[in-house]
Amino acid sequence: MVLLGGAASSLLLILLLGTAVAAAGRPMELYFSPAELARVAGYGEELVSSVSVSGQVACELCLRPGSDLLTFELPGSKVAVTCATEGPNTMANSAFATTDEYGNFTIELPSRLHATPCLENACSVKVLELPPDSACRVSGSRSYGLRLTSSEDGRRVYTTGVIRLQHDDTRSDECVQEDSRSDGR
Repeated sequence: MVLLGGAASSLLLILLLGTAVAAAGRPMELYFSPAELARVAGYGEELVSSVSVSGQVACELCLRPGSDLLTFELPGSKVAVTCATEGPNTMANSAFATTDEYGNFTIELPSRLHATPCLENACSVKVLELPPDSACRVSGSRSYGLRLTSSEDGRRVYTTGVIRLQHDDTRSDECVQEDSRSDGR
């Protein structure tokens, strides 16, 4: 008979209890702290998974009503993924990036956020800052949701798609959209 060490026996107890809870149809989040769930799921110091969030920041500009809608990328924009988790420290629950020359960004989430339950509901992306010469403006409170695009081999990839910011003066719905010009052909 092999005697288990303290850590191994507590992990075994958690796994057995977790199996019983799952069989009863109740979510494990009711019985375990986020730290315990993360440890049971295999997250922690060693990288056993990766979670990334990608997207693009673009500016839609309408020079005057009836004109073509211009869309261009916003390189150098600062974005953040922020997750609502237990605890008051928002900075610890965030990850940051700057868009590349095409307005694209990819943020690798720190391992402490990998086990966040319902990540697509708990996390969102915010545009924090635009380049000083940008014609578009950021709405400080606006956040953009995540959508899971792939999950395999311990790697999950989420996207926000294209975040379309607008110029303040003329609303983009007053412009001629590219789709409406091609419908008549």
